[in-house]
Amino acid sequence: MQTTEQLLDARRRGRDSTLRTPAAGGAGLTESEFCAVEVVEPPTPPRPIEPRELTLLALIELVLKDRRRLYQALRVPAATPVMLPRLLAISLAGFVLYGLAMSLVFTATDCWPSLTSLPTWLDSPRSTLLQFASIESTWGKFGPWINGEAAALVTAYAFGLIAASAVCLPSLYFYCLLAGVRMTMLEVVLHTVKSKAVAAVALVGILPIYVAFAMGIVIFGGGELALAATMWLGLILPFIAGLWGTVALYQGFAPLCDTMAADRRARRECFLRRLVLSWSACYTAVVPVMIYTIWETLSRA
Repeated sequence: MQTTEQLLDARRRGRDSTLRTPAAGGAGLTESEFCAVEVVEPPTPPRPIEPRELTLLALIELVLKDRRRLYQALRVPAATPVMLPRLLAISLAGFVLYGLAMSLVFTATDCWPSLTSLPTWLDSPRSTLLQFASIESTWGKFGPWINGEAAALVTAYAFGLIAASAVCLPSLYFYCLLAGVRMTMLEVVLHTVKSKAVAAVALVGILPIYVAFAMGIVIFGGGELALAATMWLGLILPFIAGLWGTVALYQGFAPLCDTMAADRRARRECFLRRLVLSWSACYTAVVPVMIYTIWETLSRA
């Protein structure tokens, strides 16, 4: 019969041997290491953003590098009057650069879009709304720059993309109310302009690739079909870049679901996603009509 002391001694030796047993690919653990507890500190919360920090260049940097901080700044009421005009300036600058780049591409191809007025097209639907025709001017290829057609193209895209957002703003505000997100109309305007700024920055990023591709088609003689497809691709580039704006719009709205009750949050987030997509579809339908109307009106003037 083993005594109690012998049993305790055997248990102690078994524990010591367990602590000294090497782990797979590592050394044995001492008793102090075995009992040590690693304390993990929670991550430091981000520093609040001061409105005076939100300069034009700082906002562009946030759009490119740190969207989380940008969305945090959107929730600071004091930052709204600072951010709104600057995000609008970023949007307009990006769309103006796009219009200038497209005008240069059309000039290099010696073709310029010819537009048919909407009433004329409705009277005879078989006519073509937009077709590419050779530049015929006493000024040569620079005729559209002198007679105002290039300015009409730039203005139509820069103003049309922003004006279409203004037309669709009431529906977006109504969709937010349906989703249960508590927002004022001014906050909806700010988020919309932010999404335009993100789309404009993405558009400027795409432009060099497109211009290089278009110049390659022109220099190496890709043929009329390839040239027409390239010019049509250029005209729809803002809609491709708008996908980034749509994602940014939803990502800005999603954190606002924390104003809802916990039991409704998950269900409403899914509903909000569908409403943002619905509004994007509505905006996509309005934009071409807005741009075309402005472009055709200014071209006739």
